[in-house]
Amino acid sequence: MEEVRGLGRGSYIWGRSVHNIRIERLWVDVTCGFGHKWKELFRLLEVSYDLNVDRDADIWLLHHLFLGAINRDAEQWAAAWNEHTIARRGERHSSPTQMYVRGTAAHGRRGVYPMEDVAREAGRSSDEHYADYGVDWDDLEHRRIREHHDQYNQDDGDATNPFLTDRPGRLSHVEVPESRCPLRVEQVRALDTYLAQFPCYQRATMESCLELWIVAKQFVLGL
Repeated sequence: MEEVRGLGRGSYIWGRSVHNIRIERLWVDVTCGFGHKWKELFRLLEVSYDLNVDRDADIWLLHHLFLGAINRDAEQWAAAWNEHTIARRGERHSSPTQMYVRGTAAHGRRGVYPMEDVAREAGRSSDEHYADYGVDWDDLEHRRIREHHDQYNQDDGDATNPFLTDRPGRLSHVEVPESRCPLRVEQVRALDTYLAQFPCYQRATMESCLELWIVAKQFVLGL
């Protein structure tokens, strides 16, 4: 945002996610809605079912088996979340979809690349003006939200001060390596054909995913 819209004008609100309690709530919902079950599955595979996260072939197999299912999970969850009602103090309760449609009708469509507002608004706002923007003082003390925030933002500076707007010393980032396929094209095709005969291949339960990993690992080890 700062690269596109400019520095020192509040283009991006630096600071902890308590500056936008709704996004912290959303991360809690994502974790509870579908993220946690996948995390626990991968942890189980690593502890008990020969998943070696340092082995490139294992990471490739993990992606090959489950990446599509994870994406479908995320899309289905997002579609449902976009239609759920959000309570808003002093305003009509609406779903995210309804708020988007009304906002577009009232203010027009806007994207990352502005048409006129950069030149018009340049110099009018600064990062300091947004020091307390978006802080929900009630939910700031919500135990579940704070526990989730503290768990995933452990190096987030002074957790008692919601007015921090400086760039954090460390941004949360997960590097997902590109995993080279260790199999030939015909071997991948044979793997998929072999897996398709099992009932677990078309199911999305964690038990089915565990079974899928076991039979897939046995197959590739026998190649």
